[in-house]
Amino acid sequence: MILKIDGVDYSSYLPKRGYSVTYKPIMGANSCYTLDGKYHEDILAYKAIITTELLPMTATQLSAIINACQNCKVVEYFDAKTNAYVVKETKATLSTATLVFNTSSKQFWNDSLQKGVILTIEEV
Repeated sequence: MILKIDGVDYSSYLPKRGYSVTYKPIMGANSCYTLDGKYHEDILAYKAIITTELLPMTATQLSAIINACQNCKVVEYFDAKTNAYVVKETKATLSTATLVFNTSSKQFWNDSLQKGVILTIEEV
């Protein structure tokens, strides 16, 4: 998978497999109940929410991805629904990370559930 945040490639932070995509419906103003009791949804669009676990990172790498997420404007990624690479306006967030390995030369970060740092990308 390719992951570029504002044109900078962070693909090396991703595992080879294992990201999930969910689609959030954006409802329009014309959603309503009819007299027969049925609810009719006025769905204008579906916005993708991508979640992936990141590989263990050094403090420098973690700092770089944190800064990228805080200033994120556009993300390029592979959209499995359209089977193509897309560039979309998004917001990116990371799960909380804790220090799990520390030597004199390197630090590695992870979350408290030992799953790794989770990156969430949501279309705006």
